[in-house]
Amino acid sequence: MLGYQLVQDQRLKLAITPELKQSIHILTLSGYELVQYLQEQATENPVLELEDSRDIYIYSRKTRTSEEKHLMQDPFWNVNKAQETMEARLKSQLRLLSLPPEVYRTAAYMAGNLNDDGYLDITLADIRAELNISEALLELALEKLQSLEPAGIAGRNLRECLLLQIIRDPDAASYAYEIVDEYLAELADGKLGRMVSALRISREQVMIAYKYIRSLNPRPGLSIGAFEQHFIVPDAIVESHADGFTVSVHTSGAPKLSISHECGEWVKLRQSPEASSYLNHSVKSAQWIIRCIEMRKQTLMKVVYAMMEEQREFLEEGVRGLRPMTLHTISSKLDMHESTISRAVHDKFVRTPYGVFPLKYFFAAGLPTSSGGTASSQKVKARIKELIDSENKNSPYSDQKIVDVLFSEGVRLSRRTVTKYREELKILSSSSRRRKI
Repeated sequence: MLGYQLVQDQRLKLAITPELKQSIHILTLSGYELVQYLQEQATENPVLELEDSRDIYIYSRKTRTSEEKHLMQDPFWNVNKAQETMEARLKSQLRLLSLPPEVYRTAAYMAGNLNDDGYLDITLADIRAELNISEALLELALEKLQSLEPAGIAGRNLRECLLLQIIRDPDAASYAYEIVDEYLAELADGKLGRMVSALRISREQVMIAYKYIRSLNPRPGLSIGAFEQHFIVPDAIVESHADGFTVSVHTSGAPKLSISHECGEWVKLRQSPEASSYLNHSVKSAQWIIRCIEMRKQTLMKVVYAMMEEQREFLEEGVRGLRPMTLHTISSKLDMHESTISRAVHDKFVRTPYGVFPLKYFFAAGLPTSSGGTASSQKVKARIKELIDSENKNSPYSDQKIVDVLFSEGVRLSRRTVTKYREELKILSSSSRRRKI
């Protein structure tokens, strides 16, 4: 028989307060995002004032005090306004065609699914299923979209993109359409002899068509696309000296906050209980934000300083001196949780003597070497790029050849890993890099 009874149960429960959530959020923000966030808070909180900061905080073995620096003009004031996107420009052209509503809607949907190069990034079957339209309507909408400027837009692959340009060009070279339509792979590999025999034309005619095809635009979307420009203001600055290095926080990462004195006087007057309660709450909120900013600054300096201590060889040799490093390495060094380190380096950049790098760039896995040690994957990537940049373009290095060269230098790597790193560096394969004679 079921019944009711009172039972005592003791449990340990971790509760995250709104203040703690705010502190975590502030630590995650980059310098520019932090300024925007504080401007919003200052707008909502009447006692919080965001002042013009001219201090850069220096952290080193010998110096841990603030040092006056000149204030640099905010580079974001020079940013141009947003430009019209590729999708918006194509829709403007579609509206001029006076299309039926269903055709326009389908073509506009496809215009929104083009990648940066101008290729249709979704299959026609998926579009048909998503919009629930007939195949005839789908083909008509694609035809109208591909008729827009620039020529070649909305191609589903390189072959179709080039064919669209050839069809619309009254001065297209003879046999260019046939070569692209049937022998594009052979053309890419420079096998012109097969086209000569298959099309029964002279080698000179093939060369004329080849030069014409090379003049076509394989990425038509780039000519009308408006891409978001990314301006980087480093959150921290690392400077090397004869006796070591210093880590400083950029002014954008150390905004100066204060509490309004006028509002403080209003609190003292206590004109009404409601106003006094509201202003007291605002003061406490402002004090907590100021404390969070100070904790963020101290945490960021400690993390960057610990990172640079681990990467001293980088400060001396550049990327060649990078060592394998993980979040656990820094968290153990600072006795912090790995999640705190991850938030501190999230979307933040550091200016070093060798350029500006994301803080996450320095965290890389270790690859085994013949000496029994490890090498940073970033260092290996830099070496792969160096090998390819210095190769003979008539006989470029294959991925296996790069594996052999790295092995002779003491780095053990599989061919698949080299291929992966090469693709991450956006470098073509050896056959595509080979100079056509």
